[in-house]
Amino acid sequence: MTSPMVAASSRRRPRVTRVALGVVLVVVLVLFPLVVPRPDFWVVSIGIRGLWLGIIALSLTWLAKHTGLLSLGQLTFWGVSAYTVAILATTYDLSYAVAIPAGVLLATAVGALVGMVAVRTQGVYFLMVTLAVSQLAYFLVLNAADLTRGHVGISVPRPEFLGLSLDDRNVFYYLSLLVAGLLFVTCWYLSRTPFGLALQGIRDSPDRMRALGYNVYLHRVAAFTVSSGIAAVSGVLALFYNGRVTPGGIDLMRSIEVLIVSVLGGIGALAGSFLGSFSLTTLQNFAQEDFIDLRRMTLTGLVFLLVLLFFRGGIVDLPRQLRVYARSALRLPDRVRGRHRVGSAPPTPPIATEPRDDPKGSP
Repeated sequence: MTSPMVAASSRRRPRVTRVALGVVLVVVLVLFPLVVPRPDFWVVSIGIRGLWLGIIALSLTWLAKHTGLLSLGQLTFWGVSAYTVAILATTYDLSYAVAIPAGVLLATAVGALVGMVAVRTQGVYFLMVTLAVSQLAYFLVLNAADLTRGHVGISVPRPEFLGLSLDDRNVFYYLSLLVAGLLFVTCWYLSRTPFGLALQGIRDSPDRMRALGYNVYLHRVAAFTVSSGIAAVSGVLALFYNGRVTPGGIDLMRSIEVLIVSVLGGIGALAGSFLGSFSLTTLQNFAQEDFIDLRRMTLTGLVFLLVLLFFRGGIVDLPRQLRVYARSALRLPDRVRGRHRVGSAPPTPPIATEPRDDPKGSP
């Protein structure tokens, strides 16, 4: 019989392991620009892009993990914030100190309006509504060329913060890392608040939570609004990373790419967003450099297919899934021998019974 102390120790062991891995990961991310051999490639193309792509995947993962709602419209709010900052800074000549908060707030407000409609549906209907909103935003941007400059897009200069220019790759990387860390901690904290626990209850049993007095609809709208705000922050970072915003940044393929990042990293864990973004960004960059002889989208599709077929828990759950496959492989010979014995065993002959003599005698 297991004692309570041993049981408590076994429960604490995975938590200690996760904390240790988190500390190691933070140290690696902080030292990343100082130790990589080609900083212009690794810091800019992998580090910074992986961080802002991870932030928008974080918005999708947090929403799916706590509400069960899988959205394909996160790039809508990403685009609203990016275009708002670009238009206010170039057309109306406002400072970034005004344009950035205005862009994030407007995108969050748009997210609240979309959420009021979208969360009335669930499952594939919710997926299709958010996809329709994303495509509507794409064509609105294309048609409003007087304001958005159509296919050309809007170019913006990178700003300075506290006397440090974002043209410096290390400054941009550490700013992106700081923003990503703050948003990750915020999502982690929200998961443990009464609001986050209520969302998980609504995800598992909305009827029971409704019977307990919770407003299921308002909780879902609030969760969708929070995820929209996170995606809006990613849009501002991506605007300064690319130096401009174009309709191609919010087209259908980019929306699917965000979904692939979340699934690749593990849609059941917040850390999976960044693991998926760094992994996919690295693969796509090496594919572009012909290091891997596959087209970028073909490689992305193959990786997505492999994850769906064999590693549904994503990268964050990879060790457990590999242990399961290893145990299954070790048991395979026993299963084969067992089936062979069962298949080759001769049929059991019927037991022949002799007629017993009637002790009383027969006529």
